[in-house]
Amino acid sequence: MKKIKIMEVCGTHTAAIAKFGLRDYFDGVETVSGPGCPVCVTPSNRLEQCALLSRNKNVITATFGDMIRVPSITSSLEKEKSAGADIRVVYSVCDCLKIALENKKKEVVFAGAGFETTAPLAAVLIKEACKKKIENLSVFSMFKSVFPALKNLTDSKDLKIDGFLLPGNVASITGSDDFKFLKKPCVVAGFLENEIIAAVNILKRLIKDKKNETENAYGYAVSSGGNKKAKKLLKEVFDLKDDYWRGFGVIEKSGFKINSEYGSFDADQKFAIKPVPYKNDECICGKIMKGIVKPDKCRMFGKKCTPANPAGPCMVSSEGICAAYYKYG
Repeated sequence: MKKIKIMEVCGTHTAAIAKFGLRDYFDGVETVSGPGCPVCVTPSNRLEQCALLSRNKNVITATFGDMIRVPSITSSLEKEKSAGADIRVVYSVCDCLKIALENKKKEVVFAGAGFETTAPLAAVLIKEACKKKIENLSVFSMFKSVFPALKNLTDSKDLKIDGFLLPGNVASITGSDDFKFLKKPCVVAGFLENEIIAAVNILKRLIKDKKNETENAYGYAVSSGGNKKAKKLLKEVFDLKDDYWRGFGVIEKSGFKINSEYGSFDADQKFAIKPVPYKNDECICGKIMKGIVKPDKCRMFGKKCTPANPAGPCMVSSEGICAAYYKYG
């Protein structure tokens, strides 16, 4: 009997499924990983721009810890820090405000990547900086919207997905109703072992009954309409632009770009950042995130590419599928 194929979209689900040993648990189900790790889908040329900007002696680069070791084309923020760049790991966007106020003669750049879950944090940072008239702070936006990528997957002729295990963290912001456009069996899932099992069982039923519906199995954290304040913030601060995704290419209206009203807080504009050509490398992270191949089919996996020495973002990120396969098998 042919197995049904479901895709877990969230990188946190990928790590949890591997950790709990669930890939072989579900009878008649093949699970594949999707583009659910924002660090992983950020293209190397964008990361290269960030690394080059950090070399500016007048710049303090602030970022979350998951961005530090991600390789760009020739470098990484970790390597730039070792070479003397002022790069600081922050645990809250509020830390960026504090750094900017304490270093008024420096330019503080928050380098952020994420989906609808983390993009509102950057919006809060920009609005607070505007309100407090902090002029030496800007955001290097690598934020993306997960919805156009999901549409890209459903439209793809290369990949046949029977259903989606949807990210509970993104849905907590957007709401479960925003996923109904997919016209596929979908279930919003939590991240504990029993929550994932329950969600997959619901998904199996929807697929069996041929119901292209979206069900919410994470009701204590996700509502149908989502977080209205966070969604309003996204609309106030960002516009959507065509954006490049590692492994997918350009996806229409998928990138969060700081709008003209808050243009003075856009690092791309403030520093007139020049384009860097995208460079293909040996890493097949794109195919892995499309669910076309598994990590162990990459000739670098576990050899030239390990968590200690990652060649690509899927190995360096704690939510990356290659890191999950390497750690848990």
